[in-house]
Amino acid sequence: MKYDPLNHVAAHFLRDTQSMRVASRNERDLLRLIWKSPGIERSDLTEPLDLTQQSLHRIVARLHERGMLIFSHPETRRPGPPSPELTLRKDWCLTLGISVNVGSIGLCLMGFGEPLEKMEIQQAGSSLSAEMQRIEAAVEELLARRSAKRRDVLGVGLAVAGHRMLETAFNCPLPLAHWSLIDLAPLLGEQLGLPVWADNVARTAALAEAIFGVGRDVADFAYIAHLHGYGGGLVSGGMPFRGNFGNAGEFSVLFGRQDYEERPALGVLLEHLRAKGRSNLTLRDLKNDDLMDWDGVGEWIDRVTPAHNRAINAICAIFDPALIVLGGELPHSLARMLIERTEFNNLPRHGVLRDVPRLAVAQIIDAPGAIGAALIPLFETVL
Repeated sequence: MKYDPLNHVAAHFLRDTQSMRVASRNERDLLRLIWKSPGIERSDLTEPLDLTQQSLHRIVARLHERGMLIFSHPETRRPGPPSPELTLRKDWCLTLGISVNVGSIGLCLMGFGEPLEKMEIQQAGSSLSAEMQRIEAAVEELLARRSAKRRDVLGVGLAVAGHRMLETAFNCPLPLAHWSLIDLAPLLGEQLGLPVWADNVARTAALAEAIFGVGRDVADFAYIAHLHGYGGGLVSGGMPFRGNFGNAGEFSVLFGRQDYEERPALGVLLEHLRAKGRSNLTLRDLKNDDLMDWDGVGEWIDRVTPAHNRAINAICAIFDPALIVLGGELPHSLARMLIERTEFNNLPRHGVLRDVPRLAVAQIIDAPGAIGAALIPLFETVL
């Protein structure tokens, strides 16, 4: 039977146990509007939600009774009956985000739409069960920091590096072979006793950037995830665009096997620097203020710039975004250098150049995949 995380949401979060819904469509529209505009007055919700005042008051009252909303009153009152200001009650639910990358596993504990705690543990070894046990221990530690229990968790978002396959299976890089081609959500769900949604780690990082980072005011942008590999995500209308097979934004597909070593993937940079004598280098070591002075870094930038430009121009041609974000684990110094070397294929026609996207460095640099993953249960159920 196909795994459906909604079937595993705890009953005390549900609006209706028969349909297994946490919130109705109108309730979700209202909650998301309040989340985006905390403190908005109830009277200001009628028009954007296209609801009658009676319907709006009924929905707000129900959500308040469930403990999802907080009422407060503005200090300066405008003419007419007072209208309460509405905000989400951050402790109504918790969500967890878990991102599995080569070398590290990031975790984020999120309140009702607000990151609360983050943690990173080492990804090592070849035993999936052992790593899931370590994830469970880390989850317990995060919950303990907030004096919370697992029953307080609405759901878990799992983000995995690799191409998405059927259901919640991924085809991961070689160091994550033990995570590959296995339906992961039901396994982790059984381990934690919680519902689990799964997605690609680059796409969840793009979601984090869309909600909390440089993309929060941009409807359409592309996110390039410079991780051990080279992937990314597309955000359309403010939300991730997944494509038919769930792999939209897999920019590595632009390169044939013969070109793989020319991609601006950080795994390639590590191998290049190890050949220069830094034999024990890890991705974490690249976050070094002196990185640009290291022997081989400038040479690597020269080597991968053509591939970077190929990817940028392919994104422009196919997606035409307003913004392209360089993120993942890419150090800001390297990101800025790649941006400076970007060349658009923009030949003038009738003396006029076409518009091209702005390039920016990601603002969410600490566990972006885990932060975005923690948002997934909310977007699947209440926002």
